[in-house]
Amino acid sequence: MPEKEVDISELATWCRRHWPGGDPGRPELEPIPADGSPRRFLRLTAGGRSLVALANPGNPAENRAWHYFARHLAGCGLPVARVLAADLERGRFLMEDLGRRSLQEAVREAGGDQDRLAALYRPVLEMLARLQADGAQGLDTSVCFDGEELDPEFLLQREAGYFLKEFVTGACGQDPARLTADFWLEMKEICRLAGRAGPRGLVHRDFQSRNIIMEGGRLGLVDFQGARLGPAQYDLASLLHDPYVQLPFELRHRLRDEYQEIRAGLGGWDPERFLAGWPYVSASRIMQALGAYAFLCRRRGRGHFAPYVSPGLDSLQHLVRQEAFAPFRLFRNLVLSLEAPPPERLERVEEEA
Repeated sequence: MPEKEVDISELATWCRRHWPGGDPGRPELEPIPADGSPRRFLRLTAGGRSLVALANPGNPAENRAWHYFARHLAGCGLPVARVLAADLERGRFLMEDLGRRSLQEAVREAGGDQDRLAALYRPVLEMLARLQADGAQGLDTSVCFDGEELDPEFLLQREAGYFLKEFVTGACGQDPARLTADFWLEMKEICRLAGRAGPRGLVHRDFQSRNIIMEGGRLGLVDFQGARLGPAQYDLASLLHDPYVQLPFELRHRLRDEYQEIRAGLGGWDPERFLAGWPYVSASRIMQALGAYAFLCRRRGRGHFAPYVSPGLDSLQHLVRQEAFAPFRLFRNLVLSLEAPPPERLERVEEEA
């Protein structure tokens, strides 16, 4: 479906009509990159105040989900932007500005000191624990526009299948004949183990460094419209196996254990069950990211994702060397045989029929 154009001037006029305290006059406009999303974001500054507009015409289901989760997560005490005005029919929102600096930028500034990085991540782990502990309570799953739950079938079709189509056979050029019936049996079992992993709770689904704001000592959480129920490991895997920052593996293990301690302190936690599902959910999440990078580069011409392919593949290969994947010989061999695609394989191609 073609993306609907957004008239920035018209959007700014709408924001002025809904500006808290009345029309502030002509604001300074700054487009905010939306990364892999077709949505449009605009920062407006006027009268010493900065607000953010979101425009997403033509996608009412996604807009309803975003608006619902903005209120639901705020009710859970999570640091999401307060919505100041909303037009669900046209897909327009005006909200608080949480800041410009992401966790990705904060990690880059921190350098390689693991103690400093651990201190940086501690409040993020606490925020995630609150989301896991409280987010599923009172949740209306009917608003989840892209499926109510991360179950085995969803992970097989939309994460493993996505990875195999867009990354393995698409970007890496592997022969689809390698994906034999026995291979698919392994893939199905991995997705079953991931999709049935527990404990379960609310999953943000894209809980990575670019979606976490760190500004002036305050945290902010964005891009939550895809939230749904699922295995608790998923969001922590998004955070720790994040190709945008590529944390040292030793630090990933340390932060995983610290998260477990924080989450256990909130009650209703089974650490052994969490660790049993960790490798399979982690693999699913990394496969999703690699599939998305290949798709966005090759199908949408967004080549700025190409640098993150190699770190993502490195994480997946490190993961499948673990004992948990010993029974999945065909999957392990395929992953270990892959090499990061050369730049020409990540250039834009025509859409397939």
